Amino acid sequence: MSLKKSVICLTAAGFLAVTPLFPTQSHAGSQVKSQQSSTPEPYPGHVIKYGDRGSDVKKVQQQLTRNLIPTTADGIFGKKTLENVKLFQHYRFLTEDGIVGPTTWNTLYQTSLPYPGHVTKIGDKGENVVNIQKRLKAVVGNVTVDGDFGPKTEAKVKEFQKKMHLQVDGIVGRETWEVLFNYQE
Repeated sequence: MSLKKSVICLTAAGFLAVTPLFPTQSHAGSQVKSQQSSTPEPYPGHVIKYGDRGSDVKKVQQQLTRNLIPTTADGIFGKKTLENVKLFQHYRFLTEDGIVGPTTWNTLYQTSLPYPGHVTKIGDKGENVVNIQKRLKAVVGNVTVDGDFGPKTEAKVKEFQKKMHLQVDGIVGRETWEVLFNYQE
């Protein structure tokens, strides 16, 4: 099994511990704060699914919003919450069943930086680039953190992609982002 598949499998299984990488992030597209809880709520011991109501549903909805999937925290697991849980599961390479079991619950409380919803590539500037550069510096070393995705950052992205057996294109799409921000040596 390749290292990439191992990382994804471990992440999906909920076994990969992720440490906080950055302070609270604001993302221009949604203006929602990614504020991960400093103390994760323990799994309630039962699945949370479509049709459920109550405080556990409200916690799921709040964590979805904190993971940049805005969800009304009304405590009712309706159609929109179901869609948002499936979207979250998709972004985190989990089984897209819309059911919040232990793996989805724990992943909702991870502090890894969620994918911003768009590719980041040469010519881009800003907070996402800073975050990518900080992670690349920690993983492959010798990266200037200046918020400008130039040729040197692109080269480091390609180096990381090659190391992780990803498509080597120098573009940080969803797959590269997820592997980069969930990678531990």
